[in-house]
Amino acid sequence: MKKFLLALLTAVTAAALFCGAAASVATYSASYDAPAGINTIVVQDSSAAVILQAADIDHIRADYTYTSSYAFESSKLYDFTVAGSTLTVTKTQEPNASLIIQSQDTRSCTLTLQVPRQTLATITVSTTNDSITLNGVSAQTASLTTDNGRIEVSSFNGSTLSGTTRNGKITMSGVTSQNVAATIQNSGTLKLENISANVCNAKVQNGSITGSVIGSGSSYGLELAAGGGKIRVSDASDKNFLFFGKDTLQQNADAPNKLNLATKNGDVDVEFVR
Repeated sequence: MKKFLLALLTAVTAAALFCGAAASVATYSASYDAPAGINTIVVQDSSAAVILQAADIDHIRADYTYTSSYAFESSKLYDFTVAGSTLTVTKTQEPNASLIIQSQDTRSCTLTLQVPRQTLATITVSTTNDSITLNGVSAQTASLTTDNGRIEVSSFNGSTLSGTTRNGKITMSGVTSQNVAATIQNSGTLKLENISANVCNAKVQNGSITGSVIGSGSSYGLELAAGGGKIRVSDASDKNFLFFGKDTLQQNADAPNKLNLATKNGDVDVEFVR
């Protein structure tokens, strides 16, 4: 049986002058402990930041905080539902527009899930107008989607990882996955840091793609496009592996691994490292 602790803690985080009087800004928090054995996480959020991070625990713990200009004290912002081995977290309340934002206040909400250090089956996270962060969490399949927010993934292990945002930045660091996909609609930048993937597909509408891929450049089939930009691909261990170009670059199509990167109005600059 799920336990829901709505022990709301109030802490003064800022003060502003309003109509000649001092007005305090408070932060409220609540927590939830899921039963052990969860293998699938589904988060359906909005107007909030979502963080999933690995922890030395045996069950998933959820904590969320929100400012007093986001919702009233004692507001229940999320439903936590367990069906079999699936935990579904659903936002139930949007920011209250009637609450006035003071001069030093930020209307914000953050949902944090601490996840055991094990490989889950599936992670699906969606939110709007804020970020998604995955830190040290492993899953066979992870799908992250936000609108007007950034996506940050670090130390991920799994079979498939995909991230999609509109008007935001995507950063993937220390990712090991058979398939990696990243899509940025409208505008943003993609940064890959020490990515290990058999297949990596990325599309950026208006922005650059930069970073490093673990492996030998000669073992990857390259299909790179930079409409209006420049392409540079190098191998830190092979001085003879160096390509410069504009618009498109296709190389080694029969290679066992694939690196397909496309951007418009931006550059592609990738280095293979070992």
